[in-house]
Amino acid sequence: MRPVSAGARAVAALALVPAGLLAAGCGIQSTDVIAVGDPASAQAMPPSDDSTVLYFTGPDGLMPVVREGAPRPPLPLLFAGPNQDERAAGLGTELPPSQGALKMSVSGSTVTVVLGQDVSRLTPLAQRQIACTALRTVVRDRERRVTINGTGGPSPLSPLACPT
Repeated sequence: MRPVSAGARAVAALALVPAGLLAAGCGIQSTDVIAVGDPASAQAMPPSDDSTVLYFTGPDGLMPVVREGAPRPPLPLLFAGPNQDERAAGLGTELPPSQGALKMSVSGSTVTVVLGQDVSRLTPLAQRQIACTALRTVVRDRERRVTINGTGGPSPLSPLACPT
C-alpha cells in the first residue's frame, strides 16, 4: 500500500468542508410557527338599487361588473360589451353585436329573453352572460331559469340558470 501524502490529505479534507457546511445548515435554527394575526378578509358590498350588474368574461369565467348610476336596461349594455376601463382590467365578451330588438319578460319562474338574431350560434359562455345578467336584473332568486329565444327558435341550452 502506498503512503498518502500530506497534500492529498489536505485536498481530501477541503473536499469535505462543503459537505460539513451543508450538514450544519449554515447556522440557521428551526423555529415553530409564529402567529401574527387573523387571516385577511374582505366584505363585498352588494350593488345599490341604482346600479346595473352585467356579466362579462374574465380569465376565470364570468365576472359580475357593477355600473353605478341610474339603472338602465341591461341587455343593450351587455351587448355593447365592456367599456374601456373594464377591457383594461381584462374583461371581454363572447356576445356578437346586437342585431335587433332585445326584450326581457318574467312569467312564473321563467325569465324569457328575446333577441332579434339567431341564438343557436351563441357559445355556452355567451348564453350564460345573458342568463346571469337577466336573472340579476329581474330577481335574485337562484330557482329561476332563463329561456333565450331568437329568430332561429330557443337556444340549445335553454332554460339556463346562473351558476355564479
